[in-house]
Amino acid sequence: MSIQTKEKQNVVTIIALLASLFAQMQAISLLGISIPLSLSATGAGVDSIGQVMALYSIGLVLGSYQGKRVIARVGHIRAFSGFAAIATMAAIIHSLTNSVLMFALLRILSGLAAAVMLVVIESWFNSLTINTNRSRLLAIHQIIFYLAMGSGQLLINVVPGQINFAFSIAALLSCLALIPMTLVRIENPTISQVLPISFIELFKIAPCGILGAILAGNAIGTVFNLSPIYAQQMGTSTLNISIFMSAIIFSGVLLQRPIGKLADKYPREYILCLLLGLTLIASLLVPEFSSTLPLPVLGIMVGAPIACLYPVSVATAYANLPSNKAVASSSALLLAYAIGGFSGPILTSFAMASFGSQALFYYLALSCLLGMAATIFFAFGSKLGLLFKKKPHIK
Repeated sequence: MSIQTKEKQNVVTIIALLASLFAQMQAISLLGISIPLSLSATGAGVDSIGQVMALYSIGLVLGSYQGKRVIARVGHIRAFSGFAAIATMAAIIHSLTNSVLMFALLRILSGLAAAVMLVVIESWFNSLTINTNRSRLLAIHQIIFYLAMGSGQLLINVVPGQINFAFSIAALLSCLALIPMTLVRIENPTISQVLPISFIELFKIAPCGILGAILAGNAIGTVFNLSPIYAQQMGTSTLNISIFMSAIIFSGVLLQRPIGKLADKYPREYILCLLLGLTLIASLLVPEFSSTLPLPVLGIMVGAPIACLYPVSVATAYANLPSNKAVASSSALLLAYAIGGFSGPILTSFAMASFGSQALFYYLALSCLLGMAATIFFAFGSKLGLLFKKKPHIK
């Protein structure tokens, strides 16, 4: 095969991968807004909705930890096809039941399927990138990701007032994600089995990285899963709820570049505190101005800083690790993110049930305040030798 033919094949494969990613993330995003609104319509309490939505993180961790083994055993396309089928079935079954317990089980299955599908796409994507094009392709990857997540929220309006149709659309999108993947003609990339760093070991080396990942999962899990209920309890229409959620998600691209530059120039622990401070301020402004400012504007204020929390946390952890352990730390960081993603919606939903819908943003503000205090403690404690012995900072 000539070099030109191989390059052309790689371009076609990358386009296919991005098309599959777009359809999959639209399906995930559509379920993310449809499930809480559907449960609320059946009379489920906010606390039950929070617990159901939090279980997605459990499935995500299970799939991320076991996905590589499954892929290594059956191959990329078969693994993707099998778990896409699971995602499709889970979406359809949502429309056939009102059982909170069944929704909870399906939420775990959805997270499991999504994780394995993403591992397939990203491992294949990474195998096709080289140093000369990696940054550009990863930027395109992120743009596709946010476009899919934001537009997926709006698909709930395709059949107004019929949330069950949204589950069918999500199932169709999961099937659509299969088509480009099954037509790819390229050798499977090698799945490397890297021995992960334990959660405790990474916390001793980079406590602010682990803490930041937990706070990122807490903020994103809380806002993405329960903001639809907050808006609904304010009397907002389904159309305006979807626009509000899309604004939160689309805003994720606004601060990525400037925050990335700051994180390369200044200590990342300080940038993490800055993001937590911005989120805290935005969280206090939402309930204060929800009756005077458009919800999408408030959504942008909250969504922009929380979207940067996880990338900065990962960079903070990697800065304190030797290069040969950076990849191995991803499992521990994912676990930290999932801890926040699981606990955040549960704690917030209980607060909302007890104190009203505005407790969502007051809880987020409180968690950011405590997170800032802990980050400062660990950052300065490590530098003063009061905590764990820290590895030298790695540029």
